[in-house]
Amino acid sequence: MTTMGDGSPPLDFDDHTFQTEPWPVYDWYRRNSPVHWSPQLSVYFVFGYANVRTVLGSPGFSTYHPFRRSRPTFGVSLLDTEGAEHDRLRSALAGSFRPPAIRAHVEQMVTPIVEQLLDEVFADDPELIPATLARELPMRVICGVLGLPAADTGLLHRLMDPLIDYVDHAPVSLSHVMSHRDELRAYLERRIAAAGAGSGLLALLREETDLGPAEIISNSMLLMAAATKTTGASIVNLLARVGTTPGTLPGPHDTPAQVTATVVETLRHEPPLHVTLRYATDDVTIAGTTIPRGAPVQACIASANRDPDAYADPDRWQPGRAGPLPLTFGYSRHHCLGSGLAQAELETMLTSLGRRLSDLTVTAPDRPVPQGRTFRLVPGLRIAFSTR
Repeated sequence: MTTMGDGSPPLDFDDHTFQTEPWPVYDWYRRNSPVHWSPQLSVYFVFGYANVRTVLGSPGFSTYHPFRRSRPTFGVSLLDTEGAEHDRLRSALAGSFRPPAIRAHVEQMVTPIVEQLLDEVFADDPELIPATLARELPMRVICGVLGLPAADTGLLHRLMDPLIDYVDHAPVSLSHVMSHRDELRAYLERRIAAAGAGSGLLALLREETDLGPAEIISNSMLLMAAATKTTGASIVNLLARVGTTPGTLPGPHDTPAQVTATVVETLRHEPPLHVTLRYATDDVTIAGTTIPRGAPVQACIASANRDPDAYADPDRWQPGRAGPLPLTFGYSRHHCLGSGLAQAELETMLTSLGRRLSDLTVTAPDRPVPQGRTFRLVPGLRIAFSTR
């Protein structure tokens, strides 16, 4: 592991080695500098389960910043509001993501979409199951939740991709992002105006909440971005794990609880996001280091999820393990609103594959390790299998 002048390893999110094997770096900082100021990135990093949970749950840290990169992309949204404004937005959106609604989504929407996608890909190129499910399943599901036509998923991918790339610090021009954002807003304005009673979350937000059109649009764009990119990465990583661990594809005698354990452990072990951004609202001391008011802070949820103080043998993938709730979906007031739906998609997909297949193995890449700058997934994943 290379080190800098002070003996610390570099936190270089553009470095290929760091992208593919960040765990020794996270471990070093958790042990030696759990709250670390990075002069190269001009941000504090926080490592370790207890420290990260403090950042995510403490009122001393906020998601709000007027120049946050998501603001010109999506507008003011649930992602970066606090206090009464955050509570108002979350309350308006939450009904479609509570457990009863998720159970209805699984029965009426998620399961039929999974089965349709599998029929399509088996008839075309079964090796592309990971890529097809990762791209299409989350978008079709969130379109169903919002009440958008399934036929529009291709258009929505085209409009959303540059916005997500921009938030991910990809080399995409702001003018390109703004043109796609404006086209997407115009599309959503038309859909909101046309939404009838009972046609999805857009209609509900228009008819039964105090959200204005701009707020509905901003939060719908956020939901599409969050629901597609992170869930898609999790789909790929789950298939990579099952495909490299014999005996983990669900069989006829496996229970739903076993499927849930496989999904939850994969989300702990390989979270699709490794860091999440906060800003200090006051001087806050964590692990002996004072973070000054206004400073940006990257809470390393991946480090938290593999902290040996929270999980025994944390680098081992072990479904059903003991330990606290992983921080993959955040914690406290900004816990991911759609986490239950995302987990339901993963469980439904894995169960459906288990009914069709007797085994599943990875054929590419040779070393199926998640990588990426912001969103972490195994690139170019392909699989082989035998049908039942």
